[in-house]
Amino acid sequence: MFQGIVRGLRPSLFTAALLLAAPGLASAQDKGGDVPVLGANKAAAGPNWLSTCQGPGRAAELECQMEQRAVISGSGQLIGSITIRVPSQTRKPVLMIRGPLGLSLAGGVTIDVDDASPLALPLQTCDAGGCYAGAPVSDELLAAMFKGQKLNVTFQNLNKEAIKLPMSLAGFSATYGKIK
Repeated sequence: MFQGIVRGLRPSLFTAALLLAAPGLASAQDKGGDVPVLGANKAAAGPNWLSTCQGPGRAAELECQMEQRAVISGSGQLIGSITIRVPSQTRKPVLMIRGPLGLSLAGGVTIDVDDASPLALPLQTCDAGGCYAGAPVSDELLAAMFKGQKLNVTFQNLNKEAIKLPMSLAGFSATYGKIK
């Protein structure tokens, strides 16, 4: 039912519908399911994690990062993303999560690997591209991501209902090996 409603909306209205459509989201979450209209990189074929490296010049150290995006199946509209970058100064990984606009700021964001040991992060800022949370990646979280199957990113809409974005960890280890 919810997917049929979403297909009829213009992409610019989807985020508002996603965040306000309590019955469809609540029933998926109450049953421990994922939001049915979302997918990680389903709009494009290829690996779940994409890596890039860049620098200010040929002699400078490279800044590398890896990213996975959650998009609406069919339209490809971005709903959220996870970026892990390794700054050249510290060589310690840093996590940045982007979620949609219209979130409960007080609810923050929660991440977990395979539904274990949730980590709560505050939302730090929002702009036209979405709302953001970030933190250094602990050795424990990194080890769990190497072994895990799924990274769950959970936000709350304005009605305080959970929006869960499941992100695949397939290919995580190989891609992280390229950027560290």
